[in-house]
Amino acid sequence: MKKGLIVVSIFLMGVSLFGMTESSRMERTMKMGVGIGFLPFWTSALIGILSLTLFINTLQGKKIQAGHTLFTREKLGRVVFMAIILLVYLTLFEVIGYLLSTFLFFAATILFLQRGRFISIVIYGAAFTFLLYAIFKMWLKSPLPAGFLGI
Repeated sequence: MKKGLIVVSIFLMGVSLFGMTESSRMERTMKMGVGIGFLPFWTSALIGILSLTLFINTLQGKKIQAGHTLFTREKLGRVVFMAIILLVYLTLFEVIGYLLSTFLFFAATILFLQRGRFISIVIYGAAFTFLLYAIFKMWLKSPLPAGFLGI
């Protein structure tokens, strides 16, 4: 258990540094206030602080609350698959653009977690994508990647 927590905390610190580095390339402030890079930067910083705290507490041998595990061995495949879907989404975000990559991410997530009918998966994926598009592009006027398709 202790070795696993050390590995996870180091991994999360790396993810945090990567997130902070990448989001520092974006605008953090705009005329109207908060920019597109504000939330990813500070979310990554918070992940880094929490993972550093976990790392230090694990090395000091502080007792971690025993109880139910976060996920059982039977559900490990689902967790790994969701991590893969998220990594693919992050990779495709710049390449194929916000709209298509976000729609595919939501559709794949709904399909994998809920296994609904195809038409409802398409409708929910499109609805979530449009909602986020409306928030970031129309309301906050944030630039979103268009990708090679230009959408």
